[in-house]
Amino acid sequence: MTKVKDIVTILCQHFPEGIASKGDPVGLQIGSLNQKVNKVMTTLDVRPEVVDEAIQRGVNLIISHHPVIFRPVINLNFADPQNEMYGKIITHEIAVYSIHTNSDKAQDGSSDWQATELGLIDVKPFCFDADGIAIGRKGKLPHPLSAHDFAYYVKAKMKVKMVRLITADSNKMISSVSFICGDGSKFWHQAVAEKIDAFITGDVYYHTGHDIISSGLTVIDPGHYTEKLFKDKMYQKLIQWNKENNWDLQVEKSTVSTNPFQDLF
Repeated sequence: MTKVKDIVTILCQHFPEGIASKGDPVGLQIGSLNQKVNKVMTTLDVRPEVVDEAIQRGVNLIISHHPVIFRPVINLNFADPQNEMYGKIITHEIAVYSIHTNSDKAQDGSSDWQATELGLIDVKPFCFDADGIAIGRKGKLPHPLSAHDFAYYVKAKMKVKMVRLITADSNKMISSVSFICGDGSKFWHQAVAEKIDAFITGDVYYHTGHDIISSGLTVIDPGHYTEKLFKDKMYQKLIQWNKENNWDLQVEKSTVSTNPFQDLF
């Protein structure tokens, strides 16, 4: 019988916990390394509806991108839906393992997957963390596009319903591109410093958008939920490792959309 530690050992080889950004709560968040596993499910977020799905499907290990516990738990009063979710996870003996910034920084991790999704060429590291490992990537477009057309290019490549274009000139030609997965708006200054034409990241703050326009940088904000790519890529890797290691696991991916926003047109 496969145990959580068998799967974690492989995960740590590809996404070392030690390269996660300082203070990022990655790794085994709930459960025991010695728990037995016969069904594993991948997800972007661990939300109550995802846990209900896992219970219904008989899952005993959830592998997520975003940590289930970002902030310390003050109490376990189940009147709070988040606490009630923790109770369900523990009651149904589901282990939860999270791979966050160590996925962004790893080779063949979230940043490289997104570079491929965007069709970038000549891909290189972008924005080095304190440990000297880049958290993002930069590269070139196959052919230059105007800022306006580039926004639609990102929308199509990342398969989202809408993007936000932040630019002083919609006709500005874009060739060089950098990005940070998820919420990386605080790193836009690095794109300016490197004279990169456009920067892609989610959750750009209103007043930050004003500063970006003044700088001359073009930014595309496709939202945070684009990181759903993790769910699919991790599913594919687990299928492969399941065969290679004779784990005899059932590997599934969550069908729940955890995007908190609805795009209305």
